[in-house]
Amino acid sequence: MYDLVVIGGGPGGMRAAVLASRKGMSVALVEKDRLGGVCLNRGCIPTKALYSHIIGGRGERAGLWERLESVVDKLRQGSATELRMAKVRTLRGTALVTQWEGEKRIEVRSEESAEEVSARRLLLATGARSVVPEFRGSDLPQVLTGDRAIVDPQLWDPERNRDVRTVAVLGAGVIALEMAMMLQGLGKSVILLKHSDQVLRRLDGDLKKKVVQALKKRGVPMRDYVRLSEAAFDGEGLLIRGTAKDEPFEERCDRLLLASSMTPVLDGFGLEGGPVRVERGAIAVNEAMRTSADGVWAIGDCTGGAMLAHLAEYQAQAAVEDMTGGSYRVDPDAVPACVFIDPEIGTVGLTEEEAKARGVETVAARAYFAANGMALAMGSSDGFIKVVARAEDRRILGVHIMGPEAASLLGEATLAVSMRLSADDVANSVHSHPTLCECLRDACRRLVEG
Repeated sequence: MYDLVVIGGGPGGMRAAVLASRKGMSVALVEKDRLGGVCLNRGCIPTKALYSHIIGGRGERAGLWERLESVVDKLRQGSATELRMAKVRTLRGTALVTQWEGEKRIEVRSEESAEEVSARRLLLATGARSVVPEFRGSDLPQVLTGDRAIVDPQLWDPERNRDVRTVAVLGAGVIALEMAMMLQGLGKSVILLKHSDQVLRRLDGDLKKKVVQALKKRGVPMRDYVRLSEAAFDGEGLLIRGTAKDEPFEERCDRLLLASSMTPVLDGFGLEGGPVRVERGAIAVNEAMRTSADGVWAIGDCTGGAMLAHLAEYQAQAAVEDMTGGSYRVDPDAVPACVFIDPEIGTVGLTEEEAKARGVETVAARAYFAANGMALAMGSSDGFIKVVARAEDRRILGVHIMGPEAASLLGEATLAVSMRLSADDVANSVHSHPTLCECLRDACRRLVEG
């Protein structure tokens, strides 16, 4: 009997398995596909490998696809090595929980074999998959979901995508915008089909305005309040029909990407009829990632909320600490998120709108990269950093960045939010010159000096 069986080998599941093993547990991890989950194989890493070359200018277009595959393969090998060195047993196959109460029993089945394992504890890290809207033709080969489109060489490989000239992207969230901008960077005509009139719905209002400006500047056409009814391939291309603002429309394209949202994977591993409570389509957990079933924890995308690989890793830490008598908790108001478009976006903490909804009086200030020496030297000075602080003591509640290397700049901002630092603390800390992080200091200085 194992001390812990983890179902799901994505970033959260692997992190939980390694941490538990290092704390003295005997651990088995079950993965039906490839280690790394959507993030490594069909999400974060392939996307950023493309982004760094297409938008970041960090490599030649020739051989792009081979480099992408090399990056993913190297990280897969690293994941397998880390699990092996941590003495975690990896089982390949589909997990079916046959007993939830007391001793957990799990059947692991693959095409080659079947095995039953048992454990004192169970951790669910089953991830999420793309939502496929209901419309005729959604199963056509020219219609791709967001978690599959990114690894289609016929779409991204410059040596194989010449027949793809126009792409329609359904959605206006992170996945949709990242793919839309990269495809345009490859010379494709892109149209954005939005479910509402919003982009990046949870973002700070000033950043959203800047995103819309960036899209319009790039000449990306957008339709609002889109509902698709049909997609049909007629030999010349894909004809899609639907309504936009309740008015009929049709567009012709070579590919349609469904990148509107993700939904937790809750089917296929025995959750149905079991003691684990599901709420609003996700596994319900408390702050320690405990489910309603004794001895069962859940982390990552299957628990709903923000579906971020790095969040799943810290939720794994919370779960394993809880299993071993610890008390680590993830602060939901200090979880950073990035959007790899141009200009890049990094955000952490509360927006002004969220703070207002909670009844918190705030002050805010912005500093622009156009006045930053390093940004000007880099030739990338579009954007700003906005700091939102509590009015009474200038404690930093949120930092919202759009500009060069925003994702990397987010580290200092996240530390400030998570450690409850004030704008004074950041403004009075010596920042080296010339650096992009001086822009964060300048925004804090404006709050302090008025």
